[in-house]
Amino acid sequence: MKTIELHIYLFPELSEEAQERALDDQRFTNVDSFWWDNIYEDARQIGLKIKGFELENGYYCNGEFTENACFCAGKILDSHGESTETYQIALSFRTERDRIIADWPKDEHGELASTGDLDSELDRVEDDFLTAIRWAYHSLLIQEYNFLTGDKAITETFEAQDCHFTADGRIATRLEKLANVPAQNQEQP
Repeated sequence: MKTIELHIYLFPELSEEAQERALDDQRFTNVDSFWWDNIYEDARQIGLKIKGFELENGYYCNGEFTENACFCAGKILDSHGESTETYQIALSFRTERDRIIADWPKDEHGELASTGDLDSELDRVEDDFLTAIRWAYHSLLIQEYNFLTGDKAITETFEAQDCHFTADGRIATRLEKLANVPAQNQEQP
């Protein structure tokens, strides 16, 4: 039998160099799976279904309205703060849409003239709104990803999970578990 003594440390106990290594080695620990769920849920609540996104190669966010553009804008204006990008986009859409309708030529009876052209113009404004909202959610996904892969969030994860490290900053969770295996499970000489 051989006995090995190994000292393990909590993240704040590591040297600055070891902390940097630990952070770099675990950079993607918070984005292993489904980190985007909260943003998808927020989009769902305003009437937007996000169908996929890419943050590096291709750089896109695909989505479609589950209701209609006016419903989506109303939900955003009711639930997102005035300082958010999505609120400003929804407000701009609603203002432009209302202006188009108010300024549209009327016939001799005061009814909207050439409603086919009006529908085409409103479709264009709605398409522009959808494009802008998808880009806004793409920005939210980038911000969330950058936060989750940043030093602060990773450090918080280390603390929340009570992670231990070797002196050089390598994660020691498996070593700690191995050391705590009950004696009856260990091989006898």
